[in-house]
Amino acid sequence: MDNIDFVIPWVDGSDKEWQNSFNQYAPKSAQINDARAERYRDWGLLKYWFRGVEKFTPWVRKIHFITCGQLPEWLNIDTQKLHWVKHEDFIDTTYLPIFNVNPLELNLHRIKGLSEQFVYFNDDTFILRTLPKERFFRKGLPCDTAVCNLLQPTFEGVMSHIMVNNMALINAHFDKRKAIKQHIGKWFNIQYGAQQLRTLLLYPWPAFSNLYEHHQPNAYLKSTYEEVWENYGSHLLATSMTRFRDICNCSQWLMRDWRLVKGEFEPINVASGSRSCMLGIDNIKSILRDIKQQRKQMICINDNHLSLAQIESIQTALIQAFETILPEKSSFEK
Repeated sequence: MDNIDFVIPWVDGSDKEWQNSFNQYAPKSAQINDARAERYRDWGLLKYWFRGVEKFTPWVRKIHFITCGQLPEWLNIDTQKLHWVKHEDFIDTTYLPIFNVNPLELNLHRIKGLSEQFVYFNDDTFILRTLPKERFFRKGLPCDTAVCNLLQPTFEGVMSHIMVNNMALINAHFDKRKAIKQHIGKWFNIQYGAQQLRTLLLYPWPAFSNLYEHHQPNAYLKSTYEEVWENYGSHLLATSMTRFRDICNCSQWLMRDWRLVKGEFEPINVASGSRSCMLGIDNIKSILRDIKQQRKQMICINDNHLSLAQIESIQTALIQAFETILPEKSSFEK
């Protein structure tokens, strides 16, 4: 049986030492996309991520837990399945400190001891019920959904710029129509449902405008990372050198898009067993129901602009909800 690892980065934006470092390096003359509080806010839910992994995915070989040196006070770093990875363990110290997740994501293959097959999680995605390894890998390949999509440019944030950068590299290396024809059954697949209509409608366009990028964990092969670095090392190095997220960056989605266009994946509908939502007062009741009733295998709860009062009440409710399905400590807790 092939080994599968999980990788998850984490930061505690309330840490005073981290805040001082952030303020020391933050540009003063320009607005920083990464300065938003919600990008670094810790909701106190991380222990339920670990509990979910242990209870619902016992087949995971090892968890690589990435931080700038911070550790939750409750975390047991001596447990056999945990590998604490500090930024300097796989990022050139010349570029540190960084407050940009993109350099971390683009260099995951450099983590010592990482298995060839691994799944990258954000810390806002939680496992709610039993999840087989076949959700992520089948026949030695990552499981995913290949759907063409339009790009929606915005003035806010940098994500649309990053997607353009990713697609520019994809289009420079691959012929869209040839790539789709070579793996036609992976681009037009009954599992995708109505989503594949976007691929059909965009097929006449000669280049990829964008791909459907879901907010769920991504399964990867280390060899994919190595191949992309071999072809576009200078571009990825430029991103690795940026302390704060920038419009010139590439992201981990480049690695995902690369394997999709190459056909190195097994088709599934990633949305069928998961939910992705923005956290807010208007939808907290449905989120709590999803957790307590375990309606989905996974839920991604994106942080949002919230007042202090809203944060406190929502945090308490979320903790209570997770306690109903994951009340017991995991081996990752002291």
